[in-house]
Amino acid sequence: MTRYYKNTERNVLKILRALKGEEGPITVGRIARATGLHKWVVSRTLDVWMAPFVDVTILEELEAVGLRMKLVKLKGDYSEEQVLRGLKVRKKLY
Repeated sequence: MTRYYKNTERNVLKILRALKGEEGPITVGRIARATGLHKWVVSRTLDVWMAPFVDVTILEELEAVGLRMKLVKLKGDYSEEQVLRGLKVRKKLY
């Protein structure tokens, strides 16, 4: 079972704001630097809680040499309210 931590909503909003300020896909590391969150927290939040709102691309060329790099971009122009509503639905499912 996936835990919903008390900071999940705040982290989702930080990540959303970081993604909204970008034109194209950005790395998890760049999101982490922009939000002040650890890369693991960013990656996990994207995978578990933000999957319906983001497109994640993993560069297979780098994975072949042992590096895993995720490029992330928003699927649409979502408002904070829309994302929080979606998050509450996902919370009930988990």
